[in-house]
Amino acid sequence: MNSKNRAVLSQIAIIAIVGAIAYGLGYQSGSARLAKSPDDESATQSPQSESASNALPEADRPPSPTPATDAPPQAIELRGRSQASNQMTEAYEAAAADTQAALAKIDTLSGRAQIEFAAGVFRFIAAHSDPADALTIANSQSGAVKGIALRTLVAEWTQDPALNAQASAARQRRIQNIGNGRYGLEAELASIIAQSKAPPSVARAWMDAFSDQPARSEIVARLAPSLPGFDPASTLSETASWTDWEKSRLEKSLISNWAQRDPQAAWEWYSNSNDSDQSNYSSDILNAWARSNTNELINSLSAIESPDDRMDAIEAISTSLAQRGTDQALDWVESLTDPAEQDAGFQAVYENTPKGIGAVLQTENGFPKIAEIIPGGALDSTDLQPGDLIIESTDTGGEPRDLYGISLGETVGILRGAPGSEVEVRVLRKNEATGQLEERTATVVRDLLILESQGRG
Repeated sequence: MNSKNRAVLSQIAIIAIVGAIAYGLGYQSGSARLAKSPDDESATQSPQSESASNALPEADRPPSPTPATDAPPQAIELRGRSQASNQMTEAYEAAAADTQAALAKIDTLSGRAQIEFAAGVFRFIAAHSDPADALTIANSQSGAVKGIALRTLVAEWTQDPALNAQASAARQRRIQNIGNGRYGLEAELASIIAQSKAPPSVARAWMDAFSDQPARSEIVARLAPSLPGFDPASTLSETASWTDWEKSRLEKSLISNWAQRDPQAAWEWYSNSNDSDQSNYSSDILNAWARSNTNELINSLSAIESPDDRMDAIEAISTSLAQRGTDQALDWVESLTDPAEQDAGFQAVYENTPKGIGAVLQTENGFPKIAEIIPGGALDSTDLQPGDLIIESTDTGGEPRDLYGISLGETVGILRGAPGSEVEVRVLRKNEATGQLEERTATVVRDLLILESQGRG
């Protein structure tokens, strides 16, 4: 262990006695409460409209702590099992008694025992050390232990006291199972910190701890806007030594993330800036504003004086409304009095409104089932009806596509297409008179899925 780590551990050792007393008084009962987690929820498949598949790209969505598809094999549920809870409790006690010895013991273990012991040790470190010092120790770990350490620190630092014990335990499990995602573990965990009520010292320590990593542009872009008194110009000035690619990426991501958190502040900064280089931020801020609070942007539209900025705002609003698949998009565009603005709005609605056969689908025993026919949609003119099980679709000039046994999302993607294009849909339907299954087919002309707002979100 290097001298810096030893110095940090010496600081921790000073408060270890206090930590042990605090543990004896309150930690054990708290750990027992957290250990009581609900059983794993059984997987269910809820109805899905074709419009639901038109989800925002991941880069545009406020990020959230959901398990990644590449979650590492060592990431397991560390709570909810009494044995795991006991082992972490023992590790916490060991760290309270002698943190350096407890850290050394981690390397002597393997498998589940190592995971649970490391988590217990770093729960103690998170509670009894400065964030910068805790990250120094976590980053000194090797292999899988480093990932466990970082996840544990973030889980402890970002606890929400408003959550009950079960919800808190479920959240901790999600963080412990988070994977590398698109931008790496450190960036994924940075998102959790940014969305939490953790003290600013945690965000600053996280940015400092990973200031020499290739992913630093994403980490800073996610964390800097969450700091009090955030100033983009000041943040950007600190990256003078970065590569051109990093600086360019940071600028775009930084402003977009800020606009998602506080669109009015981001727009005010843009509007008051005399820097011509910032002119390309207009659409980024307005798109983020429309996604986070469309009605607020609509109400602020009259205050946008620049014709170009106003046109960007109209396109952003129209896009946001259209992506929800509601008739509100058309109603709002029609309310515009300027013909050029109406044309831009209608174009945005057309480009972003889902297109398909006009059905709400759900899965039943492996079959995509028509749960609901959208009024005024393409299926309205056919004899298909709710309850029909779709078994096959064939685009004009194409090959039949078997839809039995595939995911609902894939089914929606297959059935969607350009307005005016035709698809033959083949279904199974039970004849109520005979009790026999019968096949039926219908040729459907795809159309825009303009849904009524009521009950459609």
